[in-house]
Amino acid sequence: MTVWIALLRAVNVSGVNRLPMEEFRALLGVMGLEGAKTYIQSGNAVFRSEKSAGALQALIADNVFKRFGFRPPVLMRTLAEMEAAHRGCPFKGEPGEKVFFHFMERELPRATGDFLKSLATVEERYAFQGKVLWLHLPGGAGRSKLADRVGRLPVDMTARNLKTVEALMAMARKLEAA
Repeated sequence: MTVWIALLRAVNVSGVNRLPMEEFRALLGVMGLEGAKTYIQSGNAVFRSEKSAGALQALIADNVFKRFGFRPPVLMRTLAEMEAAHRGCPFKGEPGEKVFFHFMERELPRATGDFLKSLATVEERYAFQGKVLWLHLPGGAGRSKLADRVGRLPVDMTARNLKTVEALMAMARKLEAA
C-alpha cells in the first residue's frame, strides 16, 4: 500500500471552509484510508491507500463536500514526491517559516519565471521545477506581492512552509515503517 500525503487548499482560513481535524480524520477512516493522521489545522493528512492519486482527490473532495458543505482542491503526494520536493528546495538553510513550497497540479510554463521576477522584491527569491514552486520570503507571506500573485496563478496549488513539509514527511515515514 502507498503512503499518501493529502494537501487540501484553503481550509480553516479566516473562518472560511471550516474543517475540524478530528472530524476530518474520522471521515478519512470511514472512507477506508488506513492509519489516517492530520497535522495542524490547514488541511494536511497522511494515510495508506491502494487507490490512485486522482481517485483519492475525488474521494476526499466529494466526502468533504457531503459532510462539511464545501469542495476543497486536494493535491496528493507520495512520500517520495514530497522528499524530492524537499531535496530540490534551494532555500532549506533559511528559517522554516519563511520558506514556502507551492505544490501544483501541473507544471508552470518556463515563461512564468519572468512574471515572478517582475514581482519579487530584492530580498525575495523563488525557484520552480516540475510541480513545485519554492519561495523564500524573509518579510513573510502576508504582505508579499509575490506570494499574493503566485496564489492567483491559473493552476490548482496549495502552499506549505518548510516546517510543515518536514513534519508531514516525518509522519509519512513513521506510517510507512509501521
